[in-house]
Amino acid sequence: MVLASNPLSLNATFIVEIIVFLALLWLLSRYVFPPLDKAIRARQQQIAQALGEAEAARKEAEQARVSERAEMADARAKAQEILDRAQQLGEQLRDELRQKGEQEQQAMLERARAELAREREQAVAELRRQAADLVMLATTKVLQEELDPARQRRLIDQALKEVDLSA
Repeated sequence: MVLASNPLSLNATFIVEIIVFLALLWLLSRYVFPPLDKAIRARQQQIAQALGEAEAARKEAEQARVSERAEMADARAKAQEILDRAQQLGEQLRDELRQKGEQEQQAMLERARAELAREREQAVAELRRQAADLVMLATTKVLQEELDPARQRRLIDQALKEVDLSA
């Protein structure tokens, strides 16, 4: 006779399997699970630490970016200030050079006017001498005689007064 095995019936192998299973579970929970749990917790801590470091690095990078933007804005402002100052200096130098040129031009005009006045005076003096010589020559020819120098000078001065050469 063959015994049909009922799945709900208890037999000795089933009890042995349960005991072996419980012993294996106890051994696993005693020797395998604690180091495994410890390794998992260590890994979780490493991940949490890495996430914290990444967040700190992100914040630091953001601060560096903000700082860099501020420095760039400051550098741009300084560069603009330097450009403005250079432009002002250029305009000031241009004005100074223009004023100096005008002063030099004015000085040249004054020198030219003084030179013209001096040359005019020299020309007038030369014309007077020539007129005096002509008057003397004409007088000598008219009189056909030579007059004494004092009388000659008086006649010349009188003739020069009559002739207006200053115009």
